[in-house]
Formats: sequence, structure tokens, C-alpha cells
Amino acid sequence: MEPPRQARPTLARMMQQYGQTPVSPEELVAVSAGASGRSIMRAAGMLGIYWTDQRADNHSFLPAAHGLLQAGIRVPAILAEETLPGNCGACLVQDLGETDILSLRNADWSRRREAYAQAFRTLLPFYQLRPVWPLQPAFDAPLYRWEQEYFAEHLIGRHLGGDAAAFLAQPALQAMADWLASLPRVPVHRDCQSQNIMLHEGEAWLIDFQGMRYGRQEYDLASLLYDPYMELKEGERDELLQLWAQMSGSRISQDIYSACAMQRLMQALGAFANIGYNQQRDWYLNLIPTGLAALQHAAAHTPADSPAHPAAACILQLLNT
Repeated sequence: MEPPRQARPTLARMMQQYGQTPVSPEELVAVSAGASGRSIMRAAGMLGIYWTDQRADNHSFLPAAHGLLQAGIRVPAILAEETLPGNCGACLVQDLGETDILSLRNADWSRRREAYAQAFRTLLPFYQLRPVWPLQPAFDAPLYRWEQEYFAEHLIGRHLGGDAAAFLAQPALQAMADWLASLPRVPVHRDCQSQNIMLHEGEAWLIDFQGMRYGRQEYDLASLLYDPYMELKEGERDELLQLWAQMSGSRISQDIYSACAMQRLMQALGAFANIGYNQQRDWYLNLIPTGLAALQHAAAHTPADSPAHPAAACILQLLNT
């Protein structure tokens, strides 16, 4: 998807003003191209971000960045920012390089394990925050339900050609949403996957945190460990769960973790199908088999006494027919 027409000249102008050296629009190298109304470009040793109001959370990036920086969380420094006509905005941020966790996908396990340990060290204080800046609406039953509907519409209906309405009509899915929404909440990243954790100067740094809101930390953890981009092996996921327990000083609740994993994977699979078909970005469709295998694993490993077990059974029935 092409970036908005004003993105390149606006970011080039800001980079020239901030760096006090000439920067032409043609010099900017696209890092991402605005699938959600955000365009990120690199030049002159910095990143420029341009956004529209295509998504409600785009305007949450700067308040979250300033709040997280003040709280001592490792996120890119804000170098310059502007409010633009048409309810758009732009900023320049610290360039952390190109090494994210996903770039280590083919590295040996010891290197990948250390990258996840770095991520855990950054995330643990994140969940202790009590933000004073505005966040996106918290995870509640309607939001969990929306994830299920997104999955049903785009993955079941469009990709699998199945009966989306029949899947959604099963009471167990609403019950899982209600149960998760009833649990205590902490600030969560909301899109805590391998491409949104940069590795820089021996530490992990968070990016794309504009969707930050209150929810369950197990949702972020499941987003990271069941990430279809990385395709971790079962033994690797188990080892990382043990590492998380050691570093956090508390064990993960398997029933909550499994439920959050199912919710996150339904959301991700809905996105893969939606973007793949409706934005003609076929690469996302290639992620669907890995995502479905992860969803099946999460459902199959939901404890039998968990409030989410009936929902897991619905998912397994869908995937095994």
C-alpha cells in the first residue's frame, strides 16, 4: 500500500529542519507503507513517522511515547513532532536500527533465547506502570468478542468458506470473553510480537505501542510466544514460559494464558485474512497455516477445568472438521 501523498515531503522537511542538513523526499527509505494509515521512513540517521486518522490509535503514539520515556521504559526518543492539517500528524524518532526479534528467526536457540530474555526485562516493569496519559479503550467483553467476530468474518467466512455465524453463536465463546474481562488488568502493549521488539545496544526496546491499553499480561506473552512470524517450537515456548516465571517471580496461570493465546491468535488470523484478501498483500495469507497450527495448540492445551475449555472445544471442532 502506498503511503499518503504528503508523507515523504513532510518527513523530509522535518528531517532537514531537525538535522540541519539537506534531505530530499527521494532519499527516504520506506520501513512500512501505511497499512493502518501510518508510514515509517528512514533517512539521515533517524526515523520519520507520518499518520492519518485511519485508525483511532494512531494519535495515541505520541502520548504513549512521552509517558513511557518518562517512566524509564525503553522506547525510541522523540526528536520532533508536528500536528498537521486533515487530522494527521508526524514525528521524528530515534533510529534503533534494523535488528528485531524476527530478524533472529534462523539464529541458534541460545541467541534467540537471550533476545527473549532481553524482551522480558523490558516488559516486566511495563506491567507495573500506572499510566497518567490516555490509553486506548481497555480489554472488555465487547473487545474480546470483536476479536472473535473478526476471526469468524475473515478467516472462517472468507478464507475457509465456513459458517461464521454458526461459530459465533456458540455460547462458550461469549462466556470466555466475559470471563477474561472479569479478571484484573494491567497496561499491555496489545501488539507484542517479534517485529515490535527491537534489539539495540544489548537491550530490548518497544515500538508500535500506540495500541497500549489495560488488559492481561498473558495476552502480550501469548502474542510473543505464539507469534506466527517466528514459529517457535513447543519446547522453546515451554522453556521461555519457565524463564518468564523465573524472571517475574510468579508462575503463569495456564488457563488464562491459553485463553489469551486463543484470543490473540483469532485476532491475528482475522488480520492475516483481511489484509491478504482485501489489501491484496498475499504474503499475509502464507502465515495462516502457521497461525492455525498455533491456535490448535493453544486450544488443545487449555486445562480441562478452565472456564475457557468449552471455547477451546469449539475451536478444536472447527479446526478438525
